Amino acid sequence: MASQPAQPSQAPQIQVNGIVQDDQKKNSVAVHQFDPNATPAEKAASAGKGRDELKSAKSINDAEQSAGGKEATIAAGAKPAMAPTVNAASAGKDVKADGTPANSPPQPQKMPGEEVDGPAPAIPDWYKVGWRSVGGIDVPELQEGDEKTKSVLDMYLGEQFYGAWYHNAAIIFFAVFATHFLTVFRFGWGWLMLVLATCATYYSTSMWRVRRRARDDIQRELLKSRLISEHETADWINNFLDRFWLIYEPVLSATVVSSVDQILSSNTPAFLDSIRLSTFTLGTKAPRIDKVRTFPRTAEDIVTMDWGLSFTPNDISDITPREAAKKVNPKIVLDIKVGKGLATAGMPILLEDMSFSGLLRIRLKLMTNFPHVQVVDISFLEKPIFDYVLKPIGGETFGFDIGHIPGLSAFIRDMVHSNLGPMMYDPNVFTLNLEQLLSGTPLDTAIGVLQVTVHSARALKGTKIGGGTPDPYVSLSINNRAELAKTKVKTSTYNPTWTETKFLLINSLQESLVFTVFDYNEHRKDSDMGAATFDLSRLQEDATQEGLVEKILRDGKEKGELRFDANFYPVLKPQKIDGGKEETLPETKVGIVRLTLHQAKDLDHTKSMSGELNPFAKILLKANAPPIHTTQRFKHTNNPVWEAPTEFLCSDKASTVVTVKVIDDRDFLKDPMVGYVSIRLEDLLKAKVDAKDWWPLSGCKTGRVRMSAEWKPLNMAGSLHGADQYVPPIGVVRLWLQKATDLKNVEATLGGKSDPYVRVQVNNITMGRTEVVNNNLNPEWDQIVYIPVHSLREVLFLEAMDYQHLTKDRSLGSTEVKVADLAKEVDDPRYPYSSNGKKTTVDPLRLDKGNTYKGNIHYVAEFVPAIALKNVSFETSPNELQKAVDEGAGEIIPDDAQAENVPKDNGREDVPEGVTARRPINEDSASVKGSQKGSTNGSVNGNAQDTAKGHTKNAKSTDTMMTNATADTTNAAQASRGVEMSKQELLSHQSGVIVFNVRSGNLDQKARLEVLLDDGYWPAFSTVRARSTNAQWDHVGEGFIKELDFGRVWLRLNENDEGDKDDIISEFKCDAKPFLEQAMDGPSKYTLTDEDGKHASTVEIEARFVPVDIKLEPRESINNQGILRVQLIDGRNIRGVDRGGKSDPFVTFNLNDQRVFKSQTKKKTVTPEWNESFTVSVPSRVAADFTLEVSDWNQLEQAKSIGVAKIDFADLEPFQAAERIIPLSHDKHGESGEIRLSLMFTPEIIAKSRKNTSTFSSAGRAMTNIGALPVGAGKGVLQGVGSVGNKMTGVFKKDHARQASEPASPAAAAPEPPSSQVSAPIGANDSKSGNGTTLPTQNTAVPVGEATVPNETGQLRVTVLGAKDLAGDDIKPYVVLKLGDKEKKTKHSGKTAAPEWNESFTFMAGPSTPKLIANLMDHKTFKDKSLGEAEVDIWRHVRSAGQTGADVWVELREGSGLLHLQLEFEVGHPLGRDSSASSMERPAVGSPSRFSLRRKPDE
Repeated sequence: MASQPAQPSQAPQIQVNGIVQDDQKKNSVAVHQFDPNATPAEKAASAGKGRDELKSAKSINDAEQSAGGKEATIAAGAKPAMAPTVNAASAGKDVKADGTPANSPPQPQKMPGEEVDGPAPAIPDWYKVGWRSVGGIDVPELQEGDEKTKSVLDMYLGEQFYGAWYHNAAIIFFAVFATHFLTVFRFGWGWLMLVLATCATYYSTSMWRVRRRARDDIQRELLKSRLISEHETADWINNFLDRFWLIYEPVLSATVVSSVDQILSSNTPAFLDSIRLSTFTLGTKAPRIDKVRTFPRTAEDIVTMDWGLSFTPNDISDITPREAAKKVNPKIVLDIKVGKGLATAGMPILLEDMSFSGLLRIRLKLMTNFPHVQVVDISFLEKPIFDYVLKPIGGETFGFDIGHIPGLSAFIRDMVHSNLGPMMYDPNVFTLNLEQLLSGTPLDTAIGVLQVTVHSARALKGTKIGGGTPDPYVSLSINNRAELAKTKVKTSTYNPTWTETKFLLINSLQESLVFTVFDYNEHRKDSDMGAATFDLSRLQEDATQEGLVEKILRDGKEKGELRFDANFYPVLKPQKIDGGKEETLPETKVGIVRLTLHQAKDLDHTKSMSGELNPFAKILLKANAPPIHTTQRFKHTNNPVWEAPTEFLCSDKASTVVTVKVIDDRDFLKDPMVGYVSIRLEDLLKAKVDAKDWWPLSGCKTGRVRMSAEWKPLNMAGSLHGADQYVPPIGVVRLWLQKATDLKNVEATLGGKSDPYVRVQVNNITMGRTEVVNNNLNPEWDQIVYIPVHSLREVLFLEAMDYQHLTKDRSLGSTEVKVADLAKEVDDPRYPYSSNGKKTTVDPLRLDKGNTYKGNIHYVAEFVPAIALKNVSFETSPNELQKAVDEGAGEIIPDDAQAENVPKDNGREDVPEGVTARRPINEDSASVKGSQKGSTNGSVNGNAQDTAKGHTKNAKSTDTMMTNATADTTNAAQASRGVEMSKQELLSHQSGVIVFNVRSGNLDQKARLEVLLDDGYWPAFSTVRARSTNAQWDHVGEGFIKELDFGRVWLRLNENDEGDKDDIISEFKCDAKPFLEQAMDGPSKYTLTDEDGKHASTVEIEARFVPVDIKLEPRESINNQGILRVQLIDGRNIRGVDRGGKSDPFVTFNLNDQRVFKSQTKKKTVTPEWNESFTVSVPSRVAADFTLEVSDWNQLEQAKSIGVAKIDFADLEPFQAAERIIPLSHDKHGESGEIRLSLMFTPEIIAKSRKNTSTFSSAGRAMTNIGALPVGAGKGVLQGVGSVGNKMTGVFKKDHARQASEPASPAAAAPEPPSSQVSAPIGANDSKSGNGTTLPTQNTAVPVGEATVPNETGQLRVTVLGAKDLAGDDIKPYVVLKLGDKEKKTKHSGKTAAPEWNESFTFMAGPSTPKLIANLMDHKTFKDKSLGEAEVDIWRHVRSAGQTGADVWVELREGSGLLHLQLEFEVGHPLGRDSSASSMERPAVGSPSRFSLRRKPDE
């Protein structure tokens, strides 16, 4: 062994120890003394003794932070040159998920009533909390027409009537009126005195309040003037600081030691061996705030103050003698070792008697969220005064203060002022963003990636001496700070073309990107030719900016122009959902990796002769490639703590490998490698989730490193659901969601109940949902959904949700269904998977927080296999990162700037090939043996990219390595297996999975694309919201279609994010089969428009079809829903209830407990003849409860029931009229006659919509007729519902031979009228005399075309007939009509969801009045409630010539239901009275009686 060197003289150290011991005897504060050779971690533990834990401060890369970003190093995702040495299983087995040791004792359970750890429940919206809510400051102003809801005083009294004099006048008037009243009615003097006393009390109280408010206002104004002109003391806070400082100073000193000592160690000059803190204390006297001045006349969210601060621990004039006896002065002792290696000598340096004073201006910007102070700006109004005593040798007794050297003290003071001046001397300010600091987000973290393509520059003006041709290149920076990237040099040209793409990690979009054009000079500094500036905030409006041209300016003069593109890819951030929980982000292959190398332990000391290493580490994305990050160098430690974060861009997470090399710094000698480790990025990310972050080093005897990674997904085309990630389905899971019981009530605080539905998710992607049941804790859905599955390993996540119309839905509990329990793999090339049978289950619903269960869900699950097809895939294209590098534009210059700051490796030692880890480790291992063997399962690629001579100087950029990602061999093998089928064979199957590849779009405005199938109740899937109007999605989604011949495909653009209230800006609808015929041949473009045919957007979609043969139940078929046309013919043998044996019968029809039609009343007959007809939308005729009731009309009392009957039309053949005789029955009288009806059913898809809190029309609305079949032309084509079954064969059997002879229908269906408005000519339906809620049949419906506006003004009569399918039965509806500036209102009806008004109004209409607004209101005692609004395009339904009248049915917006109006227009001639006429003004039905009421016509 080597002999120990001789110890230097210990005299200076002994003197310092004596000083410290004297201070410790005073027992005032802790004086921290350390072993000079101790590590920073040991010193921190010693300084923080008595506390639970002391975490060392994280080091921040100052260069990257000051630059505002950095150039992205891209992990190409190529096949690694060497196999990873560690996998996820090697990262420690003895650590729990929460980070506690496996053998730790169990945590105590919480007692009942103990305060919970979770967030407090949300305050309901209708609570008024805080002064802003109570004051109504944020309430928007009333819109035009809402003034009627204001109070009477607001309407009739102006501002001048408010004030004290008005109230005084009112009390005088009250006193006079009250005394007059008492005198007239002969009240006594006692009453008179009581009134006078009341008035006097009110008057005196009001005057006292006026005087008090005036006095407060005067004092407040005087105080503002005094605050600005005078300083005030802060003795109260100084008294607090004197006591608090004795407690806080040890903690502050420990924090300073743990951070400063490590910084000193890593920044030791080359001529010194080490600099270590051995003693540190700030003394017993606290800092003081001498004076404070406040500026009150600032903005409401700004606080500005001037603080006079001082820290004078040696001043004893303001302390007592007892405190002076125990006073401890600040002392800092540095132990400096001079020399190298074994020949070193220690020298303590003493710093004491520090003092400071200055005038500081502090500006606080407030905000509503915690911590309520957003930004703090600090600046010195004058140069601060500071003093100190520095004794490098001799200690306190014999030490010499270097301040006595002439000129040195002033020189040091001037250097301090010159450094601090630009930073925080007025007018410069030092800014602290507390919001970002306290959010936990690192200051240098990237918020996204900026892709910049520098195309060319034109008309450059040279700056060479002598007028030579320039050699330009472009340097990129943020706000002219550190250089982030640069292009190549183009020699001898004024019009260079680069076409290079750079990827920059951006920290903020509130700054500017600066393109500085330099002229390259070989032997001298490059010449600045000018700069172009691009404001990054422009990317917030449109993330894709192409074809940009910016002027190159220098000294305000134009020096040319620069052409470039900018494309920003933001980081996806999780949204807050119920209870403050963050939603899970989708899996992506492209993202930003934030890798943090924390520390190393037990490094192999045998690599150094002295047993101590000077370790630093390098992070590589390929073995032996240039490093993407190099840590700081620490001296004389085998347990370095780096805490070094770095970020890089990853293009393929699955194939990226991270390599870390630990190296010993030997100054001018060769730096040997201590050890290395290679880890797959996916294993590194998984290890963080499992709380495992220690990894063993290979190539050494002992050693381990602690490192962690954070994945930040990017919103980049193809990164979320790209075609290269798609796997075809193996089948579908048929889920029969029956009901749920005893669900959690999340609306109990509001007095309501949950609005539950069930959603089914696979891999955090919603694949199916039920309808919403409103206000029910025991909902019965009885719905069947089909969920495509792709592997037996998948798990279906069933979650009950509470539907919210305006906010995000809330969870009510969840359960899981494993596909492996429903299916198994078999040896069949056509159907490689088969079902295990039905699974009938009742599962408890698990709540989000812990193992708590609430409620049960009843369901039946069954697997249905899909046909295994060949090549169910799409042509994949590389993402933007791969495209840029493949084209040669993504090359980034290697980093030589870092090489200047960090000593270079002398003789780089390559990482050996194929080294594997021996065994897993855990954090508590005392020593870890490494691996020194290697295997040959990989190759080393040590080739580095060449660089241009001299061009890379002063650059700050790193090398980019990128290769094309190879296709997975497993997916390729799966694609090669299966059955080949032609397009005709595929489309002969009725049911299956449609696979959509949404490629791109040219949008009218930024939105996300939703794809809906059939009824369109929920979207099948949705893309992310486009970052630009030139959208690039590359999104693959799926949807299951049950009947291809009659299915529908909807495409719609939704401007709001998923989970928010829908805002549909345009849509496209077409039949499913023509859509597939077109989209299966290749990418096809579809145009989406709004209801007016404007704001067109185009999307490009490609599709595939995977057949799944299923057996539909009758209620699942499209044949089960549609339009039922009912003709009420007559009645026979109706029971007579009048005295004469006759009745006055009328018939009402009800569908699912809602009235849909009411007939006329026939007087004095038992054989009535009606001959009336109506149509009704039927969402399910199997489950329909369709009844009729015959009642006897009475003039004075309620109608009496004669008989009821149920109408069963489930076996009715579509498109064929059938006459039926329905017998009537009565509870008391038995058989009471019969009714003759004619029924005809037309199958149609009934589009359902979610309204408000899940309420939607029970009948819905007809979306379209089936295909191009006219009414009556499909007899025999469709069979009855009862015949559905047997794998869809014979259910909707079509004549394919006949169909082949007909011309192919286009992908888009024939134009149809807007779904919100349909009309028919007056009298076209037999049921005009009905209740006004009958929809037009297919034969009578008039297609809505272009409006024909009349040339002159005429009179428009609007008859409000009725409405149906309104939300709720406990309403009293009425209608308010608005046309121009005129407004009319009907009477309110009784409590019903199908009201009848039959009231007429006349308006003057013409070219300036194209729309009629109808507001449906619910009559209330205090304030009426809106039930919905309808907008009628008048001239689309009526014309000035030809069809001058129309029956119009319009769907309500912001509500549910249909409104029935009748419009009649005549040019230049009045149609009747100019006021409303009730239904009693219309021709009377039957003979009038003496009790009939008629309204007199207006004069």
